[in-house]
Amino acid sequence: MAHALLYDNVGTMDATANDGYLSGALSFTDADTMTNESRANDRDLTLGVSNIGVHASGTDALLFDLGSAQTVDFCAYYVAEATSLNVRVYADSATSTMVKQGDTVASSTLGWNIHTFTSASYRYWAWNSEEDRFPEVNEIYFGSALELPIAGDGITIEKPYNSFVSSTYNNTEFSNKIDTELRRWTLQVPILTDSDKTSLESLQSNYKNLYTFLYYDESSYHHVRLAKPLTFNQVATNAYSTTITLQEVA
Repeated sequence: MAHALLYDNVGTMDATANDGYLSGALSFTDADTMTNESRANDRDLTLGVSNIGVHASGTDALLFDLGSAQTVDFCAYYVAEATSLNVRVYADSATSTMVKQGDTVASSTLGWNIHTFTSASYRYWAWNSEEDRFPEVNEIYFGSALELPIAGDGITIEKPYNSFVSSTYNNTEFSNKIDTELRRWTLQVPILTDSDKTSLESLQSNYKNLYTFLYYDESSYHHVRLAKPLTFNQVATNAYSTTITLQEVA
């Protein structure tokens, strides 16, 4: 994958997270098995869904109804602790005989985990814990990665000092150390299609600088938010350029 932004562009945050289980036939059945399932898509990483395990009739799953078929090629989920328990993603146009998307995820690290797979378009998407007992999952969303046509010379990375210098009223100078150094990326995007421009406008409208998403720099995923509003310059008919400024989030 090239440089890309991964965010909820299919309506996961507007969907209801239904807890239940997948049976051997891969049919989803609603069941009151988990605790606080609404936390799966509340944009809050501090609180999570708990009591995730194996149901007597199948394996626990969270089902998201996107309202209509949406094209998806990744599932992002945030866990409170690392685990070697399996995670799977299923999808279908109905909640019966759902189809697994990509390979089984054999382990999850603390924080954000990204499960990518071949692009598919379905209405119902399910995040499934195959084994007992899975730790809390704090956030889940699906989407289609927005790849950015940029090269290395179009990227500036700034990492400020982890200290600041100030002075008292009589000009006595002092400095304080800041515990966290957070990066800022400036991405010069030389050309965007009209469709990509619409996607970025949607990102700005829905996320502003309030909510966080993920930036992939061809090697790692970074937890970021928009640092500045987007401005688009028309360079040709239905073609645009812009600068995207991303602020790392601790």
